[in-house]
Amino acid sequence: MSAPRLAWLDGLRAVAVLLVVYAHLTRFAFTGLRSVTGEWLHAGTAGVMLFFLVSGYIIPASLERHGDLRRFWRSRARRILPLYLAVGAVLVVSGVPVDGPALLGHVIMLPFLTGVPLITAVFWTLSFEMVFYLLVTSLFAVRVTSSSLPPVLFAVAGALTAPLVPLRFGSIPLLTAVLLAAGLTGVLSRRRWAEITGGLLLGVLTLVLLVFNMDPAHTRDGLLIVAVMFTGTVIHHADHARIPWWQAAVVIAVVAAALLVVWLTELADLNALTPRYITRSVLTLLVFGGSFALGMLLRHRRTPAWLARIGVLSYSVYLVHYLVIELARPILTSDIPDPLLATGYLAVVLGVSWATHRWIEVPGQRLWSADAGQHAHLAGGRR
Repeated sequence: MSAPRLAWLDGLRAVAVLLVVYAHLTRFAFTGLRSVTGEWLHAGTAGVMLFFLVSGYIIPASLERHGDLRRFWRSRARRILPLYLAVGAVLVVSGVPVDGPALLGHVIMLPFLTGVPLITAVFWTLSFEMVFYLLVTSLFAVRVTSSSLPPVLFAVAGALTAPLVPLRFGSIPLLTAVLLAAGLTGVLSRRRWAEITGGLLLGVLTLVLLVFNMDPAHTRDGLLIVAVMFTGTVIHHADHARIPWWQAAVVIAVVAAALLVVWLTELADLNALTPRYITRSVLTLLVFGGSFALGMLLRHRRTPAWLARIGVLSYSVYLVHYLVIELARPILTSDIPDPLLATGYLAVVLGVSWATHRWIEVPGQRLWSADAGQHAHLAGGRR
């Protein structure tokens, strides 16, 4: 289990991943329940937004605590890459088609923004994780770490520009990889001029990809996802008295309003701006925002052990649950009774997730650093 003071974050990760698993599992089992709950809640959206909010809260805090970009990127690589690469390898070996550009886009963890097809649907969130790491790195390199402007700017830009023009550049993984390597080389060089130059390059590259090469699936809310992540950072700064809470409240209100504006505009474009779907948008916002708020309010109380444990496994569960769906689709679409199908599926997912956490994630976090275990509780994310 994670350190006690961060167990509440593990609890939130558990809630987030359970929402996502529910959204995907109910496409095959208990579809009647999905048809009812889906009218009132976007469970998958609520889950991933909660994940993003948690990432925004803890990831910059880890960087600011250590004050070292090299340590930050080693920590991120240890935390994310081993399981990410393992799942990708399983998919490729199982026959998922992937060409050279798509492979490169996945290696740099930006397939969703480099115009290449995803080899598995859930990898799109990891592209936004990578975007956030790059933007946080850029801000840290130019010594902007406490500003409340990023979430407001991304929220307003997202509301004003949705939907963005998608894939204007098309498939550009090689160019992106070259610029990404140059920028990271600069920020990790320990030379101040190179750090600033590399940080600016990474910031510009990331913004250009977000605005001009967003995958069509998120042309409406891609910038708002980044705004949500930075909102988590603002909450952390207010929670640690680096900014006043009223300032954080303004940021939260602006981002929440921008999300609703974009979601309701999309409903209007689909001729679906009905009271029920308006309510669904509001409830989805309240579920992920309210879950985070409740987690903060209860953080000094003991998080249930089972919930915290699922949170510890949440990154494995997130990647494994969809891998199981893709590999076991013939079984999931068979005539097995729903209770038996759901029970078997969850048993497999949790069992495999325990194994991947034990033998891939944990060893991965010990790579390249003798003191990795000391900082493992700050390496959370997908997560």
